[in-house]
Amino acid sequence: MKEEVRASRAASRKRKRLWQTVTVLALIVSLVGVIAFAALMDTKKSAVPETDDIATESVNNESEAAEEGEPEAESDESAGTYVYIAAPYTKVFADDRVTVMYEADLGDRFKQLEAVSGFVKLQLNERTTGWVTEAQVTTEATSVSDDDVTEAWKSVVPAADASTLDVLGQDIESVRAKLGAPKAVQRDQVNEYHFYDGFFLMVRDQQVKAIDWDRQAVATPDVTATSSQNAGSWYEGETRQLKLFPYDGVMRVRLEQK
Repeated sequence: MKEEVRASRAASRKRKRLWQTVTVLALIVSLVGVIAFAALMDTKKSAVPETDDIATESVNNESEAAEEGEPEAESDESAGTYVYIAAPYTKVFADDRVTVMYEADLGDRFKQLEAVSGFVKLQLNERTTGWVTEAQVTTEATSVSDDDVTEAWKSVVPAADASTLDVLGQDIESVRAKLGAPKAVQRDQVNEYHFYDGFFLMVRDQQVKAIDWDRQAVATPDVTATSSQNAGSWYEGETRQLKLFPYDGVMRVRLEQK
């Protein structure tokens, strides 16, 4: 009996010591965890600014560096000026500068928007732009008076009714009310063409921009041309232009409002 009591007490003391050891180890592990967590939080706290000063300063510094390191883009001084097409049947390209979207005539006058890598971007009408090569445009155009242009036109289209010129610059609805409906209407990317007996109207942005008389006898007016080429001639006036385009033994005559 005494031996059993002593064995029981020994086992009890052993369990007590084991429990104390486990408790101490648990306390130590907990203490180490608390210390590690505190150190981690302190590290995170030091990595994040307490205010936005650092972030703001960084952005500002980067902006200042960019301003100091990169030269300002030079403005295109030619933007907003008007240029003339320097050759007949000039190809006008879409934004990819590969696809041909239109053919411009000698002397056509457009607003230049920008010049990029040997190309010039033009405002063709209110909603359409296109590109031509720089070599195909000019800003130089010697001119004569509108009276000289009108007399030159009369000399190459003697049978035309001078009152027809009154429609130049008018809106197409007013013109149709006066002349009646055209026999046919054709369109391209820039203009509409309204065909009447003996002539047709070139309409752009709902206004009559030019009048054409096709299949006229080839003739040369007695006035100095702004540009004279095998495929066409152009006479620049104060507010009007005369253009002559010979082909197959005849020519197309255009009188255009600038």
